[in-house]
Amino acid sequence: MVHEHRNNVWVIRTGYCGLQEKSCIERDFISFDLNLHIMDLFGNELMDIKHQSPSYKKYMHFGDKYREFDQRFRKEFEDAIKNVDSSTERPEMVKKMKSLNSKLQKFDDELKQFDATMHEFDEFERVEQMKKALIERLSTPPVDLLEVWAKDVLHFVNDVRRYDLIVIPLMCEKQVAIGRVRDNYKYREGKGVLSHSRKVDWHDTRVPFENMFHGFEDILDLPSSITLLDEPNRDFVLGIVVDDTF
Repeated sequence: MVHEHRNNVWVIRTGYCGLQEKSCIERDFISFDLNLHIMDLFGNELMDIKHQSPSYKKYMHFGDKYREFDQRFRKEFEDAIKNVDSSTERPEMVKKMKSLNSKLQKFDDELKQFDATMHEFDEFERVEQMKKALIERLSTPPVDLLEVWAKDVLHFVNDVRRYDLIVIPLMCEKQVAIGRVRDNYKYREGKGVLSHSRKVDWHDTRVPFENMFHGFEDILDLPSSITLLDEPNRDFVLGIVVDDTF
């Protein structure tokens, strides 16, 4: 799951063994040519997608759920402190406060689960919208790749954020380069591989494939060009550049 309040780490395959990998490093940007021709079908429209909020339904439901709990909790709190024993030990108060604290913890757990569920719903909805947009633009879209392409485009345009880390496989050298994203997605008409790109500060370190985390090379065989890393693989990459500020 894409985290909103911390830096994410992504593996982005920018192309096959050739000039684009070199261009990315030399010109301080990241793109991914596997889907570049698809993104060109949208042109500047992807900028509109970038500025849309995919989570508006989630926040509306969050507000309703919070207000419902707040009203219920206020009543229970008022009932709990009525006619409470005011002696030194206040055993009745302690018991009721423990009960209220338990309810707060339960509500916190419910919110976390609700957040995860709504995130999945929002993700499903926007992927379906992108798939529909791709079908409208492609004469014979490959059904088996439609969802992969939709997710890749959305990840690159929306989900990769400033200060996220990028791992780019340098296929000819069997090494990876690591960089930090410097700006948001931009569309530059007629700029070739730079038409759909993000600026990146590249770290000097190059790591051989065999020195990466277990399963790294399996990622290179995935149909998707963009992969979000979870723990412990995310922490592995962060550990490579932890002492550097780019």
